[in-house]
Amino acid sequence: MSKRLILILSFAFILGLLSLAYAEVQNIKVGGDILLRGLSRNNFDLVNSGTPGDKEDDQASFATANVRLRIDADLTDNVSATVRLLNERLWGTLDDTTATSDIDLDLAYVTLKEFLYSPLTVTLGRQELRYGNALIVGDPDTNRVVDDVSPFSGTIAADLSSHKAFDAIRAVLNYDPLVLDLFYAKIEEDTLTRNDDVDLMGVNLIYTLDKNTTLNPYLFIRSEGSNRSGQPGKSTKAYVPGILVTSSPIENLKGSLEFAYQFGRDTASANKLRAWAAQGSLDYTLAKVAYSPMIGLQYTYLSGDKNTSDNKDKAWDPMFEDQTLNSIPNLLFVNSNMQVINLKGSLKPMEDLTILANYGNYRLAQKVTSLSGYTNWTLTGKKDLGDALDIEAIYDYTEDVQLGLCLGWFFPGKAFDKSQGRRTANQVIGSMKVTF
Repeated sequence: MSKRLILILSFAFILGLLSLAYAEVQNIKVGGDILLRGLSRNNFDLVNSGTPGDKEDDQASFATANVRLRIDADLTDNVSATVRLLNERLWGTLDDTTATSDIDLDLAYVTLKEFLYSPLTVTLGRQELRYGNALIVGDPDTNRVVDDVSPFSGTIAADLSSHKAFDAIRAVLNYDPLVLDLFYAKIEEDTLTRNDDVDLMGVNLIYTLDKNTTLNPYLFIRSEGSNRSGQPGKSTKAYVPGILVTSSPIENLKGSLEFAYQFGRDTASANKLRAWAAQGSLDYTLAKVAYSPMIGLQYTYLSGDKNTSDNKDKAWDPMFEDQTLNSIPNLLFVNSNMQVINLKGSLKPMEDLTILANYGNYRLAQKVTSLSGYTNWTLTGKKDLGDALDIEAIYDYTEDVQLGLCLGWFFPGKAFDKSQGRRTANQVIGSMKVTF
């Protein structure tokens, strides 16, 4: 554990004693949700069977359950506590002797409002951290994979996990119209040795210019300790300053523009990190037209590196992203070295039914001859990764029950070797979510 974290926890403990707050339960709320999915996923290796895929990549059919139970307790003196349990499993794998039926501690945090100072709210413990559009911070292992805490780990279902929480300390100062958010998160505890962990810290500011426009500058820092395996006695740090601007200049039109830059130095490889990302979107709803149609356009650029011999790493590090540009590419590709154009739309043919469509064109930002993601591909040296299409229907059966059907395709482009097949990946997902 780092010395910095020990100092922060000690300081918080001392302040807690000085405030003389004590825990007397005033109100308890119990709730949760159950998400059931049935899936068919095919040709996710994009090539002919056996090169390099296997039967799971070519013909996968399975069902999943994500079950969460949450307890919120309001205590005295602006103190509250939240605990949420999570069980994820593939249907047919319930076995008390294996990890596939584990119940995990998903959330466990305490919130202290007006903590010694009226505008200050402090949250300590396992909690969700999501900033802006989650281009950088939203999921501790990115939303396309999950570590071995989940039975979905290492499978074709890895992107379906609900694990999103960080072990963190967070302080929010609300000086309306300015909100200052500071946090420190422990990403990985290597051993109990000092300075051998992966930590994330940052400051996020939200300034409301007016009722239509918000400025959101931020700085995130990821640190790997100097005593960590592979570190030559020096820590590795990645600094990510950026800004997100959101605006609604006219009624029913929403837009956002984000730019972020990464710099730092990997002491293990002696490479300098010099990468950047940009993302812009516009959504317009025709509220007075039948079926309330919405159209949207989004562009995402994540820098790549075509020269790996200059001691500069220009490929964007996905950090802790939590974005899904399209469902199948989200699992297949790492959020790096790509540019994506999304054209989206939705309409409501019935009061309780919503139809959505999302087309995405995927290209490499820089030409490369190999690509790693869901599997490893040898590329042709061209930029055209392919095209994706998602069509989804969501039916609100009741206020508590939502039914969904999602169809998805990914059509590989000329970046993939035609002799290996360029097979179209496809999926069908049926779902039911019950919230209580």
